[in-house]
Amino acid sequence: MVTVGLVLLIACTNLASLLLARATDRRKEIAIRLAIGAGRARLIRQLLTESILLAMIGGVIGLFLAMWIIDLVVAFKPPVDFPLTFDLRIDWRVMIFALLVSALTGIIFGLIPALQATRPELIPALKDETRTGGYRRSFLRSGLVVAQIALSLVLLIASGLVLRALQQVQTLNPGFRIDHGLVMSLNTALQGYDREQGEQFNRQLLDRVKSLPGIENVSYTDWFPLTLNISQDDIYIEGRPAERGADVPSSYGSRIGPDYFATMGTKLLAGRDFNETDTRDSTRVAIVNEAFARRFFGGEDPVQSAVGKRFSSSTPDGPFIQIVGVASDGKYFNIGEAPSPFTYAPHVQQYTNNLTMIVRTKSDPKMMIGAIRGVFRQLDPNLPVYDVMTVEEHMGFSLFPARVAATLLAAFGLLALTLAAIGIYGVMAYSVSQRTREIGVRMALGAQQSDVLKMLLRHGILLAIVGLGFGLAISLAVTRLMANVLYGVSATDLIAYLGVSLFLLVIVLIAIFIPARRASQIDPMIALRYE
Repeated sequence: MVTVGLVLLIACTNLASLLLARATDRRKEIAIRLAIGAGRARLIRQLLTESILLAMIGGVIGLFLAMWIIDLVVAFKPPVDFPLTFDLRIDWRVMIFALLVSALTGIIFGLIPALQATRPELIPALKDETRTGGYRRSFLRSGLVVAQIALSLVLLIASGLVLRALQQVQTLNPGFRIDHGLVMSLNTALQGYDREQGEQFNRQLLDRVKSLPGIENVSYTDWFPLTLNISQDDIYIEGRPAERGADVPSSYGSRIGPDYFATMGTKLLAGRDFNETDTRDSTRVAIVNEAFARRFFGGEDPVQSAVGKRFSSSTPDGPFIQIVGVASDGKYFNIGEAPSPFTYAPHVQQYTNNLTMIVRTKSDPKMMIGAIRGVFRQLDPNLPVYDVMTVEEHMGFSLFPARVAATLLAAFGLLALTLAAIGIYGVMAYSVSQRTREIGVRMALGAQQSDVLKMLLRHGILLAIVGLGFGLAISLAVTRLMANVLYGVSATDLIAYLGVSLFLLVIVLIAIFIPARRASQIDPMIALRYE
């Protein structure tokens, strides 16, 4: 909504600029109306009616465009693990909202030009002696140009930051290997398996899949990283006073099968992996990550000091779980998250029916899907296997919010840039046309084309610099709110700020240069006779 509001403001500054220019052209008409007795309030109502009519026509066209865009959105299928339907439609509330926004736009951004137009200097206006529009109108037009540049820069910088984040995320380490990975989900409870039957099925499944040609390693977990359904458990360290209420620290966690860390490519930094001695009846054990060790066992070497300690995830009094190893940090819920505490428990000690099997292949993982499905059919032809995808495809879901943000911001940024370029070109072209006679006089007195071009460019460049300055100041404040989609990129990323600013400056200079160059090539005799 903020982005849409900024684009609307840019469009409205364009509207105000055009209305102001139009009102300046009509100053003689308005002066005649005032001279023969028309009240100022009546003229303001007339001009507002025209601006509101323009805004309402734009609103109607916008509604038709919205209907077309909604059809595209409804047809879009996001990469999620469950069916998702967008229930989007235009109803009476949307119609009223569009009507009100259009009317308010016409009133607010048509009022200032109307007020300016209805207080001309009557005698000069009736004689048509001045065509410059006056200092106030010139200042107002300049202010509108500055606003367009500033608002466009905010949107373009936001878009640039998100695009930079998408580039940066390719270098982020999620804590596991992405290449040659395949995941597929199963739930033995769907076939009525009890714990013993489920454990036997899991062992046979791992052995048969691992024996397939082209398979490097295989394991399973009840929760794969960067999946939506994640929960947290309270953590109580043995021998420490228990914290209460909202102050109780917590940790994410999952249950894993044999060879999980080798299959995922996650490093063990201290201690040992789970082994055959970790059974249902043995001491409960866990492996924690670095963030867990730092959070609960500070000091010079929290990773080493965590091994052997015990914690409980249920009550302050236990049962306690012994830490046998420390694994490297990873990304668990969001690819851009800060390191969070995480615990791994052996699946044999904390059994669950719902599992995700992870397969590491030696070549293209998609080539192995058929063979792995064949193993499932051999063990139980009626057990459904779902959410079959490569790890790279799974990672695409975690980046989905950032890609949507980048697409929307880029689209709105380009729209804002187009509006601003057209608006700046229109204002500059109008301003130059008002100075045609002045330009002719200057050239008749000996001014060269380059002198006229420099004079006209100087004013436009000054406006561009002021607009960029305001835009950078606003961007520094606004982009800090985008931290949740900026993965590994600062909200004040220098490359994005400089690159976008230079790009916008070039576009603005082109919009300024075209009418300025055309004006510098006017024949002085034609310019002197210009009315």
